[in-house]
Amino acid sequence: MQPWQQAALGASCLIAFHYLLLRAASGRLGDSLGALVLEGTAAFGIFLYWLVVRGDAVPTTRLGVMFAALSGLGISGGSILLFFALRKGGPVASTGTIVLGGGVAISAIIAPLVFKEPLTARRLIGVALGIAALIILSTEKPVEQGDRVDPSSSEP
Repeated sequence: MQPWQQAALGASCLIAFHYLLLRAASGRLGDSLGALVLEGTAAFGIFLYWLVVRGDAVPTTRLGVMFAALSGLGISGGSILLFFALRKGGPVASTGTIVLGGGVAISAIIAPLVFKEPLTARRLIGVALGIAALIILSTEKPVEQGDRVDPSSSEP
């Protein structure tokens, strides 16, 4: 396994942990406050990592900072909408798949246009399978308020 694949697998495990905790938090605080706590804590964690590592090996440019800031605005809006979707009863499997899978499918189609990445048959098949998964999982019945599992409850 290549180093980038190991990092991606580790990130997927952390994202799964994130989604499960996000589902537990939804409905226990407002959507925008939840996103603020989530993103603020993430920023603090990243800052601590940056302090320990002492920066990055890649030189910083103004354009890089601008793109990262715009990406952060996208993530903040996405986090608010994610809290909203989960609070409204979206199942983790469906909601997470739509958010991450949809983002991957859209970016996989747009990246060849923007970054001149190759648009291969393998990529198109992967996107098609991803969209099929989105359709299958997004048609799952939403969780009703009364059916919600309370993670702080000891009852099954």
